[in-house]
Amino acid sequence: MKRFAVLILAVLILLPSCSETVPQETEPAAAPGEPQQTVQETAPLTEMEKRAAVTDTLPEKDFGGAAFRVSTKQGTLYEIDADEMTGDLLNDALYERNLRIEERFNVEIVPIITEAGDGMTQVNNVRQSIIAADDAFELAATYVYTTGSIITDGYYRNWLNMPYNDFTKPWWIHGINDNFRVGDAVYAVVGDMCLSTLKLTYGLFYNRTRGEDYGLNVSLYDTVLSGNWYLDDFLSAVSDVYEDTNGDTVRDAEDFYGFTGECATNLDIYSFAFDIPIMRRDAEGKPELVFNTEKTVSAAEKITRLYWEMNGSFIPENDSGKPVVMFKDGHALFTTTWLGNAFASYREMENDYSILPYPKWDENQEKYMTGAMDNYSVLGMPITVTDPEMVSVVTESLNVESYRTLFPIYYEQALQNKYSRDPESIEMINLLMEGRNFDFSTLFAGQITGISTLFRTVINSKNADFASSYAKIAKVAQKGLEKVLKAYEAHADGN
Repeated sequence: MKRFAVLILAVLILLPSCSETVPQETEPAAAPGEPQQTVQETAPLTEMEKRAAVTDTLPEKDFGGAAFRVSTKQGTLYEIDADEMTGDLLNDALYERNLRIEERFNVEIVPIITEAGDGMTQVNNVRQSIIAADDAFELAATYVYTTGSIITDGYYRNWLNMPYNDFTKPWWIHGINDNFRVGDAVYAVVGDMCLSTLKLTYGLFYNRTRGEDYGLNVSLYDTVLSGNWYLDDFLSAVSDVYEDTNGDTVRDAEDFYGFTGECATNLDIYSFAFDIPIMRRDAEGKPELVFNTEKTVSAAEKITRLYWEMNGSFIPENDSGKPVVMFKDGHALFTTTWLGNAFASYREMENDYSILPYPKWDENQEKYMTGAMDNYSVLGMPITVTDPEMVSVVTESLNVESYRTLFPIYYEQALQNKYSRDPESIEMINLLMEGRNFDFSTLFAGQITGISTLFRTVINSKNADFASSYAKIAKVAQKGLEKVLKAYEAHADGN
């Protein structure tokens, strides 16, 4: 898992649009009869060189060998710690990142690991530790959708009150942190040390080998790059793609389809992709529910048609892993899944494939957009922390160093992957990453009940009646939102 996650980052740093050219130094022309001097050209800075050159403004602090303990899970340990140098480039890069920080600030980075894979077990451990004031850790990296209750109960400090965290810097993911802020308070933040945020970003995977059979490749790429890749185009491309490849006259997973997908987090992404906010800030800057619109109703109808009414779609309802296997084995032209599969299930895929952005809703949507699965890591600082200055400094440095010095290693490792050498796919991923979209409701999925997964619920019901489904939960969701906002107000000044 660690290896796959960091490889996702490797692809991202190959993006060609991020290069920077250093102005050339021009020598004066030689006088007649004198030898012509050679003009020396300076090579363009690579993305890696630009990142490595970035400096922070953190003070030089000596924390006397103090332990900097981070609550994490076994499954996301790849974000926090490597035990020792092993010769593996990615493991060693993580190890050296921590070592630089430990030596600079005289601290010891120590993971506090919850072995259970589910996020709620770790959050309960975090909660119990804070209530007991047992001083068990300085930082918690928890799944986003499990974290809301810790915030509403007032157990985290306000990051905006910390002296050394600058959320305008490029190592912080602004789209998330901005959405999680209310007034002058933000209690959970995401930066480049949260590698899961990148690994769990969703894309539209396309079987390029089979696409040639349907004459799609050239026109499809041109359409995407021109900015004119719309949902209706996608629906038309997949609607009638079906081949009974095993000849048994039964529609099953061994046949070939235009589209396959799973029925869980996959479905949450469509509202992000079509620029349909669940919540939006009002005139006072507070989040308000805005999900129930004509556009949302229309989107639910079209995705219901994609999932359940098209001859070219096959949706394994009770097996979320089956669509991944189907696409890998060449049984689907398109699927939607998270980027981690590019370097896990699909790394040795026989057919060539590309990752495309989700289509736009229509011509009024400015850019391609997507979202991430709701179990990426967010960072919180317990109110029981006795030295918030140390936590502020070390957390900032962890994100700075992840931005600066891990990426060159990811770059070298990524060159060994066949997929990353596809220049068209690199350009497509650039579009994908530029359009990542996030929502306040994801952080408070447990408090604003049912709203962050409502689109998923409607599609799985197969009746596409979004308005009625929204009406059933609207009052409860609104009350939940009001409680969340009151909690922000109550705790903002004290932490």
